[in-house]
Amino acid sequence: MKVTNISAKIWMIIMGIIGLFFFTCILAFRSLYNQDLEQSYIREFEKTIQQVEGYAETDSESFLEQLDSINIATNHIEYRVFLDEDLASQVDLEEDLTSFQTKVIKDPDVLSSLQARENAQVVKTIRQENQIFTPFIMRLFKFEAAGEGMLLISFGDLLFLNELQSNFRDWIIIIVILYLIVGVWLFYFLKKRLGEPITELRDIAFDYATNDFSRKAQVRHKDELSQLGLAMNKMARSLETSGAATRQEKELLENIVTNITTGILYYNQDKTLLMSNPSGEEFLENSEQGYLPEDVRVPQFLEEKIQEVISNSEKIHFKHSANDFYYEVYIIPLFDETIENVRGVLVSVQDVTQERRLDTMRVDFINNVSHELRTPLVMIQGYSEAIVDDVAETVEEKHEMAKIIGEESRRMNRMVNEMLDLSRVESGYITLEKTKVSLSKFFNQLFSRFSTMASNGNVTLSLEIQPTLENYFMDRDKMDQVFVNLINNAIRHTIMADREEGQVKISVYLDTIVDEVLMEVQDNGTGIPEEDVPFVFERFYKADKSRASQRDNRIGTGIGLSLVKNIVEAHSGYVEVKSEMDVGTSFIVHMPYIDEKEQIMDNDFLNE
Repeated sequence: MKVTNISAKIWMIIMGIIGLFFFTCILAFRSLYNQDLEQSYIREFEKTIQQVEGYAETDSESFLEQLDSINIATNHIEYRVFLDEDLASQVDLEEDLTSFQTKVIKDPDVLSSLQARENAQVVKTIRQENQIFTPFIMRLFKFEAAGEGMLLISFGDLLFLNELQSNFRDWIIIIVILYLIVGVWLFYFLKKRLGEPITELRDIAFDYATNDFSRKAQVRHKDELSQLGLAMNKMARSLETSGAATRQEKELLENIVTNITTGILYYNQDKTLLMSNPSGEEFLENSEQGYLPEDVRVPQFLEEKIQEVISNSEKIHFKHSANDFYYEVYIIPLFDETIENVRGVLVSVQDVTQERRLDTMRVDFINNVSHELRTPLVMIQGYSEAIVDDVAETVEEKHEMAKIIGEESRRMNRMVNEMLDLSRVESGYITLEKTKVSLSKFFNQLFSRFSTMASNGNVTLSLEIQPTLENYFMDRDKMDQVFVNLINNAIRHTIMADREEGQVKISVYLDTIVDEVLMEVQDNGTGIPEEDVPFVFERFYKADKSRASQRDNRIGTGIGLSLVKNIVEAHSGYVEVKSEMDVGTSFIVHMPYIDEKEQIMDNDFLNE
């Protein structure tokens, strides 16, 4: 099992070193000290025995008399004297010997020495019943006493060392117990003073890695770990400060990238999309049919350009158009740290569709205005010259010519006024003078103004007003401009559709769900192409350019619906358009419903 805890590793190392030292000392003491001690006693025993043998040989009579005293005087050595003849007749010696001496006599080496009847010495160890090996020395010495052959058997034993070994073994047990106790104490000490602080610092470091700086390292002592804790606390304050600044910068950058109109696409060296903003994704969707936002592949039309930038390490700029969208594209190489290799490319996309359309509308507007102004000017110039040159012979003819000049002048005046009104409305210089207007009277007067135009074009005008909606507070003149434009366009496009029964219907009703008054102008005319519907309220925009050759479709400057939109929004409403080609178009004016009492209070407040 692999140990990963540092305090456990240090504990094991320390305990291993201490244990190795203790047990090495114990083994050394046991093998060297005990051996030296035993050899020292054996040599001392041998020397003493030799002295006694010398005494027995020189003064055998005295020796025999003092044998008991000698046995008492010499510790751990016992002398036994036997007649050589008794041993020769194999007299049993065990009756006169101790149990230890009996074991010694039975040793094979000792038996062979006894049988040889020669001076001999045997030094060996005997295994006791308690599994302890006890050293002994036995010497055989022959001498004569009173003319008889005698045999001196000297027994020297180290039984007294057994107690020493037993005590030594007890000390070893005590040392082992102390070793274990110290080991347990050392383990908990290392765990408390080393393991727990390191674990705490580790957990805090993991928290810091997740930008969680709420925890602080505890500083309890003055050691290296405490200094490390102080350093981590200081680092946390620094990281928290820099992290907050980084998050703010990142949030600012994300908001800028997300909300700018410039499309941003970042591809790595493998041409995989790593980052994009909504404008960039819109560019991809508009440029390649079937492209999905979750796609990370590079579109085919862009792949060659990106490869060119990666190969040449230079920025390129090109224009791209697809599905009536126009873009200016910049591809910028991004380099690695060495500023030698391209690690990716940044694609910057600018949508110039609106500019292109505005430019087109500007050209159309200039052409339309030029045409619209030139026609009445030519007629005014022609008829005025005819009057001056007396081409008109009768007064009636001159009156007719003067009437035409007046109509064309008013037409030019309306055109200029529309442009001025639109300019004032878009600049915010518009003042509404709201009054209570009878809706039925208001729309019937409008119908009377268009009755001739409608009857000449075989178009039927109809009005339907919800009975509960009798009056509405609005600026009569401004709303008159709104519905003049809407009704005029409806009749004109219905005539262009060449229906057997042209229909232009105005419906006024209350939507109680959203509290809105809806004023709908519906026709069954030519309709508006689907791709033109989103742009019909833009200035100078004229839908259905394919019909530009038709005179009825050339009438107008393209500012009428833009003026409608601005006037309705000034009334806190909005305009909705629904159209289907060759079926018809419906313009719905959504106006907020305000109770008559509330409107009167608002007017009184404004007047004050």
